[in-house]
Amino acid sequence: MKFSFEEDQLLFAEATREMLKKDCSPEAINDYAESDSATMPDLWSSFSSMGVLGMAASEAVGGLEMSDQDFVLIMEELGRAACPEPVMEHAALSIPLMEECNNENQYTSILESAINGKQRLSVALEGQYVVGADSADYLLLFRDSLLHLVDKESVDLNRQTSVDPSRRLFSVNWDTSANTVIEGDSDKVRSLIENTKLRAEVATAAQCVGVAQQLLDMTVQYVQERKQFGKPVGVNQAIKHHLADTGKAIEFARPMVYRAAWSLDKDDAEIELAAHMAKLLASKAVDLACETSLQCHGAIAYTLEYDLQIWLKRGLTLSSSWGDIYRQRERIADCLGL
Repeated sequence: MKFSFEEDQLLFAEATREMLKKDCSPEAINDYAESDSATMPDLWSSFSSMGVLGMAASEAVGGLEMSDQDFVLIMEELGRAACPEPVMEHAALSIPLMEECNNENQYTSILESAINGKQRLSVALEGQYVVGADSADYLLLFRDSLLHLVDKESVDLNRQTSVDPSRRLFSVNWDTSANTVIEGDSDKVRSLIENTKLRAEVATAAQCVGVAQQLLDMTVQYVQERKQFGKPVGVNQAIKHHLADTGKAIEFARPMVYRAAWSLDKDDAEIELAAHMAKLLASKAVDLACETSLQCHGAIAYTLEYDLQIWLKRGLTLSSSWGDIYRQRERIADCLGL
């Protein structure tokens, strides 16, 4: 089966990449990570003006009503740029989730504000930390088979230590009430939880592929420029083999991620298996890319002054998010009845 993208899909991804080069430079990411700011306003505004924030929303609420196959390319570009803004949580997870509960148009105004970037959303399953909770206006939280919409001002946020300081994690202390429930049908909520998990796995896998590709590209460039004994270190066969293995892992993962996005679009019977396989292979690829880039760069890779550390931290974080390698193997075994 051939998975190929339309020209407009590729052009949109390319435009996103160019925007990220301008508004999400390594310098901007480092400044953000070291600051107390919860947002990168210029970057968020660019996402809004390009329509990225409303890609997954229906046209009825002002979105672009684009597919998961469209979105997976954008997620890959976010990984390539190590984008700190929680676009996945806002646009790929929260907005579709809220729209599923918007049967009587009671949340249309919030959705419209979220799509144009004036208000922010984030989401977490029960027991999870919330990404970017300090920048969100509303949080979508699951508890006791119910889905709640909670105003950030009514909760207590506690920032958690993370490997990647540019990906801000928070625990949330909050109280439920009848006013916070936006979906009380337990069967529907269970379905929403499963769908959210699968979308998150695929979107995170795509980001892993983007991070891995960026690490590989940076490392290939470095070993061509770094000289030892009068020759680039990249001429050594051991270096070549490490880089080739990393490239192979990325090329194994990327089509599986695209396949999983296709399965989401088509509501394919094998969507669970496809999503778990995508996250497994993408996590393996980014783990190997982190290891290879560290070994090939040497001690400089550990320094905060060198930009490689941005992608190393993001890769390690995303690899374990929404199910690490070991958890995905368990899920795949369950799907296969093993």
